[in-house]
Amino acid sequence: MVSFLNPKLRRLVEQATGAGACMCWTCSSCDSECPVEIATNRLRPQRVVRYANLGLFDDLIALPEIWYCLSCRRCNRVCPNLVKPETLIQYARTEALLRGLVSWEFHTEHARLMQRVQRVRRHVAAECLKGASPEIEDAQWRQWTETPMPGGDGAVIPSALLFQSAGLSNAAAACFTCGECSSTCPAACERGVFDPRTLFRLANLGLRSEVLKSPSLWLCLQCGRCTDVCSQGVDGCGLIAELRQAAVDENVVDAAFALRWTDAQRPVYRRLLDEIDRLLDTARSADPPLRQCA
Repeated sequence: MVSFLNPKLRRLVEQATGAGACMCWTCSSCDSECPVEIATNRLRPQRVVRYANLGLFDDLIALPEIWYCLSCRRCNRVCPNLVKPETLIQYARTEALLRGLVSWEFHTEHARLMQRVQRVRRHVAAECLKGASPEIEDAQWRQWTETPMPGGDGAVIPSALLFQSAGLSNAAAACFTCGECSSTCPAACERGVFDPRTLFRLANLGLRSEVLKSPSLWLCLQCGRCTDVCSQGVDGCGLIAELRQAAVDENVVDAAFALRWTDAQRPVYRRLLDEIDRLLDTARSADPPLRQCA
C-alpha cells in the first residue's frame, strides 16, 4: 500500500494531542535520550514525530515502535522545541486499538508484560547493588517475570514513627499516602517491586537507611507523573532524585553503580522488545480488520 502525505490528518493529530509535532527540527535529542533506543537502536521517537508531522497516520499506528516505549517521557523533557513524542505514542496506541489494528487481548498482554519486566529490573538492581552485572538467561527471565515479589520495602511501617527526614528534603511531609502517585506511575506494578508511595512514606518517616539501600529506589523512570498528579504538591520525582544522590554521596552505592545499572538494563530492554515482537506476531497472525482513517 502506498502512503500519501495528508495535511488534514496532520492537523487532526495535532488538535487531538497538542504534541507540537510541527515544531520538530529533527535534532535527534529525543533519540539520544530514549533508554530503549540507546539499548537497542529500535525505537526512534523522532520517526514517530515525523510520521505525525507528515500526516502518515496509517503508517504511524502500524509502527511496532509505538509499543516499545517505556512511557518515561524523557523524549518530551529533552526536546528544545517542547515537542512531545511520548504523547504521540500514547495517542497512536489508542488509535491502533480503536481502529482494530491490534486487539484488546494484545493490549492487555502488552500491559502485563510492561508490568512484569519491572520485576526483572528489580532483581537486576539488587544484583547491581551487590556489585554484580547479571546475565539473564531464558529460564531466569521466565522465573523473574512470572513470579510475583511478595511484601516490599514498606510492607510493614510503624505508623507511630515521627517525621525525621535527617538532612533530606521535607517535601514528602505533605504526603498522606493517597496513592495518586502509584496509580499513575508506569513502573508501579506491584508493591514488592516498586511503589513510589512506599518510598515517600519511608522518607517521611525518617527510615533513611531502608530507603537508600532499597533496589526499588533505582526503578523510577523519572517521568515526573507522580509530581504532576499529586494533589498535595509533593515533588516525588525530585525527591527520588535527591534520595539517589544521597545514596551516592553517602557511599551506600559504590562509585561505579550508576554506570553498572545503566549497562545492566540494556539486555533487559533488548529482551523486552523481543517479547513485544512475539506478541505483535501473534496479533498479526489473527489478521484483525484495519478500519480506514476518516
